[in-house]
Amino acid sequence: MSSQRIINLTFLLCSSAVIAFFILASGQEPPAVITQPAPIARLTHDPGNALRPAWSPDNRLIAFESNRDGAFQIYVMNADGSNQRALTAGANENRRPVWTPDGKSILYDSSDGAHQDIWIVHLASGVRKQLTRVEGLADYAALSPDGKQLVFYLYKDMTLNLWTMRADGRDAKPLTHDFADGRRKEPTIASRQPAWSADSQWLAYTGGDGKSIWVMRRDGTDARAIIADEETNRLPWFLPDGCVAFITEYVPPRYGGAWTNAWAYDLKTGARTLLYDLMSMQEPVAWNADNSKLVFASPRAGRFDLYLIDLNAPGGLDALRGTSHQEGVGAK
Repeated sequence: MSSQRIINLTFLLCSSAVIAFFILASGQEPPAVITQPAPIARLTHDPGNALRPAWSPDNRLIAFESNRDGAFQIYVMNADGSNQRALTAGANENRRPVWTPDGKSILYDSSDGAHQDIWIVHLASGVRKQLTRVEGLADYAALSPDGKQLVFYLYKDMTLNLWTMRADGRDAKPLTHDFADGRRKEPTIASRQPAWSADSQWLAYTGGDGKSIWVMRRDGTDARAIIADEETNRLPWFLPDGCVAFITEYVPPRYGGAWTNAWAYDLKTGARTLLYDLMSMQEPVAWNADNSKLVFASPRAGRFDLYLIDLNAPGGLDALRGTSHQEGVGAK
């Protein structure tokens, strides 16, 4: 190194030390480095596929399914993608997680290839319990906010129906009859858990045609379609104000591109309001409690991984519409 470069380096080091001395001597804090949150962050780097995210009621954790080690298992992680850990293991396919209202346990369905039933796993202890013992394929369970009633889909004899039972697994019985029939070329594979209203009195769900939105009381009465147009409407959930939110999918060949819109439907007035338009992701999408963040699965990096969009971050709406190229990385 030349003598001039040594002199310059010495000057810089000494100058930095002098500046630091005066800042500390004056009692002032060094200036903080302000960073803006990225509007979209990749949460998983899965060697398999990470799918079907579900937010915990307090928005601190995200449950999901992954086949990174063979069969699909239920995993949980912090909302920033850190501390990923498996809650289930073994040869069974364990899929479609959903939280209990108290945030202490996760419901899921488990299949050995011949039977598929609803199970529950306690987050802290890891203790698992089988809830259903039905002839057929049970999936997509959801526990009512009051913790008393469980609903789930059951596929049996080429038909799909909604069933209900007590939270402990007793008194299983159908809520619907002839909901969807494969012999009529109707979709007999559910796409999401039914959604409960906050007062545990109403259920919202996708209709048997796979493109309408329905509601009914918890006992199966007063079932009616609230959205039944020519579009593909799916995946309803209840908003804090009691409205039913849902998404509409627009796909080729009817449309030149593929996108989704999110809507809110007021059960009292029948008014329909657009929440977000031109969303670039497809189902399933998991919104947090105040709808400020959403997590979705995407194969943009090869296999399916989970990504988080923060609508409060600068560029959040652009990320929702797929026009943002600013991507952050969640904690590993």
